[in-house]
Amino acid sequence: MMKYKILVTIVLIAWMSYSCNQNSDIQTQTGKEIISADTLELMIFDIHLTDAIITSKIMKTKDNAAVDSLLYQSIYDKYSYSKDDFEQTLLFYAHNKLDSLNAIYDRVIERFNIRKGEIYN
Repeated sequence: MMKYKILVTIVLIAWMSYSCNQNSDIQTQTGKEIISADTLELMIFDIHLTDAIITSKIMKTKDNAAVDSLLYQSIYDKYSYSKDDFEQTLLFYAHNKLDSLNAIYDRVIERFNIRKGEIYN
């Protein structure tokens, strides 16, 4: 089930990126560097783990939207990047390095499978 959600997320990100701007020379904003593939992989893992926590309703509060926003912000802070940096990097990879982005997601899925094995053993 988790693998399906990740696959759907990849397809949606790629589709949105393509449909929003079909220019193949997508660049990040001036002065912004692309997040390295290793760091991007860790961020994507953490974001999808947070997605799972949020959608499973493990954390129930009166103001879920505010808490959800703080959870995502804590991930960006953990890696010293902004939400915009993350989104610009995803756009860059989707337009210029789609094979690399697919490889990153393959490793993220493998990481989830390992984590799942640790939980159920």
